[in-house]
Amino acid sequence: MSYIKHPIIKPDTIKLRKYQESVVAGAIEDNTLVVLPTGLGKTIIAAMLAAHRLNIFPEKKVLFLAPTRPLVVQHKETFKDILAVENMEVLTGKDAPAKRAEAYENNNVIFATPQTVENDIMRGLSLKNFSLIIFDEAHRAAGNYAYSYIAEEYVNSAKDRLIIGLTASPGSNKEKIREVAKNLFIRQVMAKTEEDKDVKPYIMEMKIDWIKVELPGRFDEMRKIIKEILKDELSALKHKNYIRSAGVDAANKGELLKAQGIIQKEIADGLSSYTEASIVASAIKVIHALELLETQGISALVNYLERLRTQKSKAVRNLMIDPRMKLLIRAAGELKKEGIEHPKVARVVEIVKKQKEKNNEIKILIFTQYRDSVDKIIEKLNESDILAHEFIGQAARADKAGMSQKKQIEILNKFKEGEYTALVCTSVAEEGLDIPKVDLVIFYEPIPSEIRSIQRRGRTGRSEAGRVIILITKNTRDEGFYWAGFHKERRMKSEIDGMKKLNEIDFSSGQQSLITYGSEDEADKNNNENNKIKIFVDARERNSEISKILRRSADVKVSQLAVGDYILSDRVCVERKTVYDFVQSIIDKRLMQQASELSKNFAIPIIMVEGAENMYGIRQIHPNAIRGAIASLAVNFKISIIPTQNEEDTANLLYIIAKREQEDELRTVALRGEKKAMSLAEKQQFIVESLPNVSGILAKRLLEHFGSVQNVVNAGEFELKQVEGIGEVKAREIRQVVKSGYEKWKKKEKIENN
Repeated sequence: MSYIKHPIIKPDTIKLRKYQESVVAGAIEDNTLVVLPTGLGKTIIAAMLAAHRLNIFPEKKVLFLAPTRPLVVQHKETFKDILAVENMEVLTGKDAPAKRAEAYENNNVIFATPQTVENDIMRGLSLKNFSLIIFDEAHRAAGNYAYSYIAEEYVNSAKDRLIIGLTASPGSNKEKIREVAKNLFIRQVMAKTEEDKDVKPYIMEMKIDWIKVELPGRFDEMRKIIKEILKDELSALKHKNYIRSAGVDAANKGELLKAQGIIQKEIADGLSSYTEASIVASAIKVIHALELLETQGISALVNYLERLRTQKSKAVRNLMIDPRMKLLIRAAGELKKEGIEHPKVARVVEIVKKQKEKNNEIKILIFTQYRDSVDKIIEKLNESDILAHEFIGQAARADKAGMSQKKQIEILNKFKEGEYTALVCTSVAEEGLDIPKVDLVIFYEPIPSEIRSIQRRGRTGRSEAGRVIILITKNTRDEGFYWAGFHKERRMKSEIDGMKKLNEIDFSSGQQSLITYGSEDEADKNNNENNKIKIFVDARERNSEISKILRRSADVKVSQLAVGDYILSDRVCVERKTVYDFVQSIIDKRLMQQASELSKNFAIPIIMVEGAENMYGIRQIHPNAIRGAIASLAVNFKISIIPTQNEEDTANLLYIIAKREQEDELRTVALRGEKKAMSLAEKQQFIVESLPNVSGILAKRLLEHFGSVQNVVNAGEFELKQVEGIGEVKAREIRQVVKSGYEKWKKKEKIENN
């Protein structure tokens, strides 16, 4: 096999395999999702495609996106070894916006995290100068993950565009695969499995062993306590038809979380109470404790119970006064003092010691779900003179800091150089990291996710034969998780085979937004920057789904707005609130202040209240208080209150109002960076309102009666009581504030005299 010859590929660097050739040939033609087992050169395929695009569009750029900084840095190093391109740069959120703007301008290939690019698009970055975007770990393109937004912006702005998505595991069902493909505007799937003839020669042998351990008797005693508590919670939920079964062994977090969502909606609609919410929250916490005991160990359980005791929710309070819970806490604490741990911990140490005795240069990855288990495993490995280090995510926890991306890269390099025998990892190490020659991967527990299971296994068997060991506790949730993952993985392989045969996915489902609906002529018009509707968006709203939807057809300017969330013209400003926030702003008295600023600064102030919840049942506030606030907004402040169903509905309505204002009425839109200056009368009223128990209406009466602020201040109690609404108490309090000396100076004089 000879090396690839290409003007942008360094000589003697790539010997393209047949399956890679077929994938590259197909991906050149149209937007492609590449599904390829881990370790078979997805990054090489991306580099080949990048070389092709840079060659035929020399004035355009390539963007490579990956979920984490270590991955981004890794991909840049691979491209640097392959491509004869000088200007390549890594960008993350740690780089200043000005530096990033310069990098986009001066580099041919950009490697970045999706959140960084998303934020830069919000600041005005255009993707029109990119001829290719590579989405690594493409299965993440679901929900509100930044990949979906970036792909949409790219398709809407770039003329010479091409997309490639890379993944080893797209998902176990058609719906998930279809969602990923739709969000990345995929037109074809190039899928390969270990069974394909052109792939088989490059698949390294992988031996998978399942090691089962027994739960000790003293653990079983605690498990009975937890199950008794859980049974009570489940029975209460089953009695109210929130779950199908009260069986403890059949219970799972997924069903409880679904029930929790139903209960929260019913509370909002006034159909349920906070008692049910407390029960389901308690059940979720108890089932988590059971999972920790069965699959992780005493340290993880004790640490969790200690964190629970610091929480103040009703669910936790009810749990902690249960005598059985107190018994559980005491029993777990005793086992921890005695140094008794889950048998998995000793088994991990035993496995690693044996492997190290056979090969002193061995590299081992140990995966576990929980950081508490990470700490315990490292502690026991180090006690056995095995050098191990944690490899965890950036997120901090109350009692433990996260690991910065810089530290992650440092630890990976030390691991590669042999300074550590083992890395004990959470999910952060599952995706894409190039850790060459990992001899053994240990699953501390099986996981029900087919994607994560494949990614974990893919850390070994890349350049030579590898081995995987999965620890399973008999007759526990471990066994359920193992079989769930097994069946999902089998379904995913079936779906991939189906895609290989049919190579077609239906992307046509789903309604079009009002913003994007229209004729080709209208779309062309909206793509003309000079004709776009202009909308100013407050910086706090820049990452919302609303802002993303508006950008499809409007010229969105992000700024720090002094008033409101959206400025649609020189006279229309909108304050957007969810139903919950609207009610909360009544309780904490923010609403009237915001309403005052809106009405002072704009001729047409609007408050949009978003959500389908019943606002009268959200918080423990009398419905008349909410009605009174709505009446005040409409009558006193002349503010229109417009309900919307969701973020898309809000965005569509904002666009329609802005369009009517700017096109139909030929009005302009301008940013008002400062609040409108108060008139003299407003300033006078503001001063009088600061007197005790003086409302806006009362301030106006006082000014109308006395004629000036000075006369109000100089009036005596008898004169003040002549004004309607001023009684003896209010008059006395006003006079006390006006005539009393400033107490600060009195205190100072006392100190000096002493």
